[in-house]
Amino acid sequence: MKYFSNYLYTSLLLLFFIYVSSSSIITAQNKYDIKQFWNESGTIATNPLNWQTCDWLTLAGVAGLTYGTMFIDKQIKLELQKNQKYQYSLPMKFGKYWGEPIITLALAGGFYGYGILSDNISSKKLGYEIGQSAFWAGVVTTFFKYGFGRERPRHSDDPFSFHPFSFRNDNFLALNSGHTAMAFSLSTVLAANTKNVYLKVAAFIPAVLTAASRVYQEQHWTSDVLLGAVVGYAVGSFVTNLHLNIQVNTATINSGYKQTNLFLIRIPI
Repeated sequence: MKYFSNYLYTSLLLLFFIYVSSSSIITAQNKYDIKQFWNESGTIATNPLNWQTCDWLTLAGVAGLTYGTMFIDKQIKLELQKNQKYQYSLPMKFGKYWGEPIITLALAGGFYGYGILSDNISSKKLGYEIGQSAFWAGVVTTFFKYGFGRERPRHSDDPFSFHPFSFRNDNFLALNSGHTAMAFSLSTVLAANTKNVYLKVAAFIPAVLTAASRVYQEQHWTSDVLLGAVVGYAVGSFVTNLHLNIQVNTATINSGYKQTNLFLIRIPI
């Protein structure tokens, strides 16, 4: 239940922050606030009901790839065990921390708070999307973790050891990787909010390190992080696409503001 508790606390903090911030007189425009979050939650939760044939085929492909990878999970684990000298290296530590919910919460709160204080709708949107994608990536991940009840590689050498809905302890919450899902949802939102191709690519480097660290440190099987990456990317993409049609008033850009290439945030000059 440790994972569920951590995710629940983080989610409640995130929702509380959005609620308090959107109640401010500064945000009377009622954009990217708790009301919008609630309304869009229905859209996100019921989206599978509107899936087309290609969507179901994509899901089947992801399921097939995840299942197929399980057959080489043990071999990958054994190979990585031969060289563990990078266990506490900077890339592995950085990757682990990038996938921590508190990092996502801090970035979401930072961008959202800056957006409110500076009346910067682009920054507020970025913070909102980071938080929203993290929330729903967590929902999907929690459902998978307890639904599959897969045993972690640090606890078993059998990649096909499953105990669905056992609610035993953290050792049976391997599929999918929550850190990887959180990392890829964050990186996907960051990449979607910049037009710079190099920044788009760079945004995913930390997420890849997160996935690698979870396997290298025997917290997850390779198939766990594969599914986690898909979950994070899919949720992050869906959330950012939801807001593509929201038109941001750009009048202020031509009257005292300039737009940078870093996450489309307007900075006063």
